[in-house]
Amino acid sequence: MTRTVRETLLTIALCGGIGVFSAAVLLGASRSPDPTEAAGVFPPWWSRQAVLAAAGQAGVIRDLGAVPFIVVIRDPAGQAQARLQAAGALFSVGPAGSFACGS
Repeated sequence: MTRTVRETLLTIALCGGIGVFSAAVLLGASRSPDPTEAAGVFPPWWSRQAVLAAAGQAGVIRDLGAVPFIVVIRDPAGQAQARLQAAGALFSVGPAGSFACGS
C-alpha cells in the first residue's frame, strides 16, 4: 500500500470516527430524563418574535438561549420535544443538552 492510499484511508477513518462520535453525543444529549422540558433550535433566519410565538405554542417558555433562535420550554403533558418540532423547531434536545445553547 502506498503512502498516499494509506493517508487517504486514515483520513476517511478519522472523519468517519468524528461523525460517529458527533452523532452519539447528539443522541445522548437529546434523550431527556425529564420529558416535560426541552430546548428547541428554530431556524436561524426566523425573527425573535416568530421564534417566541412558535415556542409559546409548544409550551411555557422557561429560558432563552444565548442566540435568538434557541428557546427552552416546559410542557406539563410531557411532550416538550415533540411539541417543539411540531411548532417548527429544526430539532430539540433535552435540558441536559441545552448547556450548549448558552441558556
